[in-house]
Amino acid sequence: MAVAATAGIFERARDRWGWFLAFGIALIALGIIAFGDTFLVTIFSVALLGWLLILSAIFHAVQWFRGREARHYLDLFGFIINLVIGLILVIDPAVGALTLTLVLAAFFLVVGAMQLFTALSSEVPHRGWAILDGVVSIVLGILLFVHWPVSALWFIGFAVGVALIFRGWAWIMLALWLRRPPKAAVV
Repeated sequence: MAVAATAGIFERARDRWGWFLAFGIALIALGIIAFGDTFLVTIFSVALLGWLLILSAIFHAVQWFRGREARHYLDLFGFIINLVIGLILVIDPAVGALTLTLVLAAFFLVVGAMQLFTALSSEVPHRGWAILDGVVSIVLGILLFVHWPVSALWFIGFAVGVALIFRGWAWIMLALWLRRPPKAAVV
């Protein structure tokens, strides 16, 4: 029964493969445009993150005041943190970019070290890819630290551009896969 439902979803998606292809191409175009001015994309992304945090703070506050369940001071603390950080990012996105780049550098170093340690201490198949992932993350973290604060001016915008291009490529590959004729059922 689940197989039939899944097949129905794929059949409906096959009819719309062109929309997936167009969406993928649009995402790649946006990624290339983002490479054109990574500083502007960085500032816009940081400001957008600030607004999202402010919105999150508003929703948390409404939930806290309307909630009938037991209220906890940590919920109020989370609201205040979201609001303060959101306001800082909206008021001065450049300072937010500096701070976020340092946080990302630390994140890449820690996560890369954990991935590398895990990959080296396990015997999983194809662990070379996990080792490479850990090494690349560590190198990226080191490069962000070494080139900070200059890296804060472009890195977030560059990362957004790369993410848009790879996400667009994934949508294009899905569209091309959906365009293929379905395989005949084996009886």
